[in-house]
Amino acid sequence: MERNILGHAQREKSGATTFGKYDFQYHWALCRIIEKHKSNSDYALLIEYHEDVVIADSMYGSAAKFEFFQVKNTRRPFTSDALTKREQGAKGAKISILGKLLSSCINTDYETRITEIGLVSSSGFLFDQKDNNLKLDIITSGDLSIDCLSGLTGKLKSELGIDILPENLKFIVPKIKLENQKEFVIARFAELVNEIFPNSHSNAVNIYRAIIDEIHRKGQNTYDFTVWEKMIEDKSLTSHKVKDVIAVNTTSPKIEDFERDFEYLAKSDMKWGTLTYRRINKKIKQLFLRRVGYASAFDMNIMRIAQQALSSVPEEDFTETRDYIESVIVKAKELNIEAQIPEDDDILCEIIYCFLKVMHE
Repeated sequence: MERNILGHAQREKSGATTFGKYDFQYHWALCRIIEKHKSNSDYALLIEYHEDVVIADSMYGSAAKFEFFQVKNTRRPFTSDALTKREQGAKGAKISILGKLLSSCINTDYETRITEIGLVSSSGFLFDQKDNNLKLDIITSGDLSIDCLSGLTGKLKSELGIDILPENLKFIVPKIKLENQKEFVIARFAELVNEIFPNSHSNAVNIYRAIIDEIHRKGQNTYDFTVWEKMIEDKSLTSHKVKDVIAVNTTSPKIEDFERDFEYLAKSDMKWGTLTYRRINKKIKQLFLRRVGYASAFDMNIMRIAQQALSSVPEEDFTETRDYIESVIVKAKELNIEAQIPEDDDILCEIIYCFLKVMHE
């Protein structure tokens, strides 16, 4: 098990318990991961964990880098004064909006692994820029006028003790709008599937429903996690989960030859009964569809082990394909494939997937 670098106590947890009020930030987060999906990126989306939205770029905690976002649904554009204003509370001045975001990121164990800090505003920002004729959807500190920048840094120095704004801080105007956020995300999912599986048939509404339900469930988990793997399992929406949901709700003509070869292997060579065939067929179909568009780093690692096992066991030593497959499974376990996928059915599917893939190369 791996130590979770994000595993210290969260500043607050009220967002997770009042989840229903904040649908806009989660629809925005879905748009963000859809773009990552298009670029073949691994990701784990964390909802209400240190910030409104945190995205890790790897399933492996030791390698992961992070993006931190605070997402605001506002009626008016934010000014620099509004972002640094500190309301008075019972115990003194409260933390400002921008101070709250930066305090989640700076002077932390993971500060050097944050690639982007973003403040997202549904109504945009009203800043004095170097060139006020420019209409920007992403504003950085380099776009701000000297007076605006010095005003922000002066107030943040007083609040947080920092002298300059982080270079990776961005002020983001989202493309998604409040009035059509659900329809906007469904359309983005339809575009995504069409890009991954040209000429396929998919149910974008079902894909959206399954994934938004998953986000709601994970978002309401208010526990802290000291173990990385448990946080990924219990708190995050991963690229692997999104690929599985897309696979279940998509049919592609590319799978027809694969299904035909699998059916012959299963019934003629493996001699499986109906129940076993149905169980493995469902799993291997999802596996195939998940990898038609691209294979993630996680997928590639498993495929490497399976292919190594196949090449290490001479096929000519066997008269029955079934015996050959079983020997390859034993070899794959020797190569520690169980550290990646512990279930026997999953290991069997990986071996058969690579075995059939070789036939088509």
